[in-house]
This record gives sequence, C-alpha cells and structure tokens, in this order.
Amino acid sequence: MNTTVRVLGAFVDTLVLNIYQTRADFQVVKGRLDGELLEELKALKEKVQDDEEPAASRFVFCGAPLLMTAKGGDGFQWIMKNKLLTLAVNRSSKMQLIAQVRCSSEYLWSVRDLGKVVHEVFGFLVTIFGQRIKLQVSACDLAADVVGLHLGTISDVKRNFVTRAQLTEERPLSEDGMIDGPDGIKQRWGRITGLPFGARNGHVSALLYNKQHEIKYKSKEKEWFYDLWRVAKDVETGEPLWDGEEEVWRVEMRFKRPALNEMKGENFHGIDDAFDLEEHLPGLWAYAVGHVGGGEDGLPDGWLRYVIATEDTNRSRWPVHSDWEVIQGAFQQQEELEETDYEREEQEREELLQLVDEELEERPFATDTKKGRRPGRHIVAAAHPVVPESFTLKPYIRKRKREKNMLRLIAQIAGLLITLEAWRQPSHEERDVFSDLSDTVSFAFNHVEEYYDEKERDFEREVKKRRVLLSIPDKSSQAV
Repeated sequence: MNTTVRVLGAFVDTLVLNIYQTRADFQVVKGRLDGELLEELKALKEKVQDDEEPAASRFVFCGAPLLMTAKGGDGFQWIMKNKLLTLAVNRSSKMQLIAQVRCSSEYLWSVRDLGKVVHEVFGFLVTIFGQRIKLQVSACDLAADVVGLHLGTISDVKRNFVTRAQLTEERPLSEDGMIDGPDGIKQRWGRITGLPFGARNGHVSALLYNKQHEIKYKSKEKEWFYDLWRVAKDVETGEPLWDGEEEVWRVEMRFKRPALNEMKGENFHGIDDAFDLEEHLPGLWAYAVGHVGGGEDGLPDGWLRYVIATEDTNRSRWPVHSDWEVIQGAFQQQEELEETDYEREEQEREELLQLVDEELEERPFATDTKKGRRPGRHIVAAAHPVVPESFTLKPYIRKRKREKNMLRLIAQIAGLLITLEAWRQPSHEERDVFSDLSDTVSFAFNHVEEYYDEKERDFEREVKKRRVLLSIPDKSSQAV
C-alpha cells in the first residue's frame, strides 16, 4: 500500500448514555426517582442558587465529586458534573428516561477501554438510582487521529470526497446516490483546517479537521493529546509515529440514537445496550468510512470516503484512495493483546458468574437471559499504533491543565493589578516616583486581608473549598 498515512490513535471521543429504570426482567418501566433523592437534589440546587457558585454533591466519581450547577437544561431539572462526567437528572414521572450521562473526552481517552468505561459508569450510577437500571447509547462519536494525510487543494477536496450525507435542497442527491465534497470548507490563513459532512444534528455526520489547530486556538487544555501521540509507535519497527511537528488530522464520525437504532448486522438489529457497544465499534466505523477492500459486492462502500477520480460516470465505483484505506482500518481488532490486570479480574469474575448462571438455570427465579450487564473483555483499538500498556494519561492531563490554567490566571492577575494601580493613582503628575509592581501587590494584599476580615472568611478554608470544586487532588491522593 503506497501511503504515508499512519494512525496515532483511535477511540470513542464522545459517549452519551440514557438511563432508564427497569423491572427485574430488565424491561424498561416509567421512571420514578426516590423521594429522598428528589429532596436532596432540590435542596442542593437551591443552595447553589443562593451561594451563586457550584456546590459539591455526595456523589463521587473517580475520586472527584460531582458539582451541582445553578441551572438545568434540555428538559433536565438537575445537572451535576465533574471533569469526567456530566449527569443530567429528570424529575418527571411522565417519561421513561430518568437521567442522561455524558462521558468527557478526557475520561474516555485516559481509560481507552470501552468495557471498563461502561462498567465504571454503571457501577457509579447504581449507587444513585439503584441496581435496576439500563444504559442505552444515545450518542457516540468515533475518532481516529492520523499523520501523513495531505488533502491537496480545495478543488481536490471537492472532487475526491464523496458522501451519503443528509440531503438539503441546496445539495440534491445525484443519480449515483453520492454527494460531492464537504458541506463547507473551513480555512485559516489560506490553509484548510476543517471539513464538515452532514448536518451537525443529523443522524450521522462527520468532521475532518486539523487537530493541532483546534487544540492551539480552541482547546489548549487538551495538549495532553500531544503526550499520547508521542508514545504511539509503529507496530513493526517500534519507531515513533509522530515527530512532534507534523500535522495531525482527526477523522470524527458522529452517530445519534436514530442511526444507532437502525444499524444491522449478522446477529443484531440496532445498538441499544451500552454493554453491547464495544463489540460493534469496528462495524460502526466500517459503516462510516467503508470496509477495507470494499463491501460484500467488492465495490467501495462507506457513508464517507476519499476516492480517486476516474472516467467512470458513476462515482460510487471510484476506487478508494490508499490514504483512506489506512483510515478504514483504524478500528480493526488487534489479534493478540497482552492480558491486563483488569482483564484478568474480569475473567475470574466471568467464570464465577458463569457458575451462578448454571445454578440459576437449574433453579430459575426470573425470565431474563440477557448478558448485557457485564463489561466485555473484547478490546477494540487502533490496528496500527502501539501505546505501552503501562502508559497513563492522567499525570500528563493534570500537568497540561495546570500549566495552561496557571498562565491564564497570571495573565488575568497582571491585568487586574494594572487596572487596580490605575484606579489607585489616577495621575502621576504630582508624584516624582512611579509605583512599581511590588507596591501595587502590597496594596492589594492589605486590602484583601481587610476584605476577608470584614466578611469573616478564612483564606485557607476557602482554598480547600475551591480545590474540591476544581477537583484538584491533595498531596496525599497524588502520592498514592
């Protein structure tokens, strides 16, 4: 295969799960929250609104409490969040949906094991809503980060990308069922930075964009992706795949509930239960970007693909570009994976549960035969890069966020000190010496102390409270 494209990483970048209450046989029933939980959420939200700042709840996920926000949204009365999860809760008993949880990109890429993610989230949610709940996949974005992708000119992009995107009157369907090019072309300083395909709120949509550009100008706190890309190595040579400077492009495919509901396979129709999602990741990706080598009929397939133009008037037969073939294989299953401690524990747990299942077959007390309550050991990862099993993103994420937040705060403080000094000394015409920085800081220090004394607030106690709100671990937890 003649291509310079290499996959640095591929995983789920967004995961939204609907939460339903069920009967003992796992059939969904109309939701009704516990009365004590309702009163607790109501009281906490009132406190937040009175204090005009988020308040920590008693619900802790991965060591960080979820913070109640002052407002709900999207039909949900209460919204609680930390840096890993956002939990929206619905108070109405008229709907089956009782809550919705969104996993952050930071959490997903830190774990990089979808079975473990679903298991951890489910285990957390049962402490709030009880054991009889179902997690339904509401939205799922799959992403592959690649280097060596060169898109060419704008005319090349319009000609070589074909898609089956949701149609509008401005973009009618052609006879071969394909649409030319992206919905738009985003540029900065004459360079292509993003290519959207399909409506953002459509059942299926895609976005191809320069990930480094997005991090630099929109998401500086995500520079920890650089650390992940640097440890990706070629599976054959062991050489690093990224030199730290080459452009990294992201191919992001987005699936909403209606699309997931219509997905079909050999033994399934629809992707519903979150515990079933992991095994369907390769199929979802293949539906979106096409199968390596084409579909069952041997012709190129896929909702979106990058092709080589030929004289054939039917663009659905245009061959897939070799660069795109690498992207098509981003979610192929790794055949050999070293067993991790987590997988070993799950294997032992599965064997124990198998014994329980055998016992229940002899002495049944429920009609359920569903096996969707256990996280699978089937790990799906990018076929090309190799990231060491021991590599963890958490310390890199903490470091990157601390650096960026400190720089922003220092810049803000510098601006505030200048403004403070300007107000304190409106004119220097009658003074022989200008105030220096230390004089301004000393003035601020004295007045802040007076402010805290007047408000009867303790600085150290306020710092500890703020650390909780920011989910900053103390030294003891960092040392563990």
